[in-house]
Amino acid sequence: MLASSQLPHYKDSLTSQNPSLPEPGVIFPPSPVASDEKLSLGVAGALQLLEDHRGGKLNKAWNTIQLLPGDYDELWWHIERDDALFRYVTTKVHLDYDPTTLQFVVRMLSPIHQILLALTEQDILNQLSIISAGNDSAATLAQEICPLRSTTVRLQDGSIHDPDTQFKHNTAKYPGLIIEIACPHTKTDGGKNLAKLADHYVIESSGNIRMIIGIAAEYRGTKRATISIWGPKYGADQEGKYLATEETVISQEFRMTDGTGVAERALRIQLKSFLPHALRLNFPPKALEQEIAIPYEKLATYLNEAEAQYELCRAKQGVEDALSAGRRKRRRESPPEGEN
Repeated sequence: MLASSQLPHYKDSLTSQNPSLPEPGVIFPPSPVASDEKLSLGVAGALQLLEDHRGGKLNKAWNTIQLLPGDYDELWWHIERDDALFRYVTTKVHLDYDPTTLQFVVRMLSPIHQILLALTEQDILNQLSIISAGNDSAATLAQEICPLRSTTVRLQDGSIHDPDTQFKHNTAKYPGLIIEIACPHTKTDGGKNLAKLADHYVIESSGNIRMIIGIAAEYRGTKRATISIWGPKYGADQEGKYLATEETVISQEFRMTDGTGVAERALRIQLKSFLPHALRLNFPPKALEQEIAIPYEKLATYLNEAEAQYELCRAKQGVEDALSAGRRKRRRESPPEGEN
């Protein structure tokens, strides 16, 4: 298992060790286009959207534009040739693209959601670390689970998603566990309906993505927050066998309207949820059923802490060391032009 200091910070589409490479024949990053070719309206609009987002001109956490598949390839060609934009796109925002709907999405988590996600992710990592310290099959399994944060996931229909966070066995093609956070008031983040997104993850990974956790917090006159969980469902009907998506936990409240956590319930994740069926065959049932649990009261505490930290930062408050009297700030001098 990776230490927190080793977590990946770039999209997997931009590394040579992509855990979810496209099928043969799919090119990503795209082949170059002629530099003197006039930009299509879609590419020009998408580049402007990204530049406006980087410049702080957009207040929405969710922004969309229509792009043809060829436009998407061309867009990435231009992004990779603008160092500042490339750094921003690969480190600051999450991108989604669905070639069936032609929807290109640029989204960014709110500071509160980023803190909540970090605390939840760290709890899962801590529990995996405890399990991995053992000397049994569960320990071996836990050691092979990697946190990949928003590393790009490519699905079988050609769609591309940057999850809010994810965990993957180090030999699996797809993450077994994905966590997504919705914006306030509903389970919809701009057009990001969590149920629809979960269904997409399950169906277009052929059930290899085993567990999608959706967290939704409300803020208009209430502090209520809920959790939903989706996973694959296998069945048969008159047309034969099928794969579908099942919501196993439906908008279950973990923080009540007054901000207190719900007692005697927990988010429970069995180790088998991180694995496709093919890898489960390598471990005994006891190891697969080993459980990670985060009580709802603790999850509510994380959300309360995230809100408190955000307010502290926004108010520019908190304990700090003042510069002693008479000591000046000497900033680093810029090197002569042409030198590093």
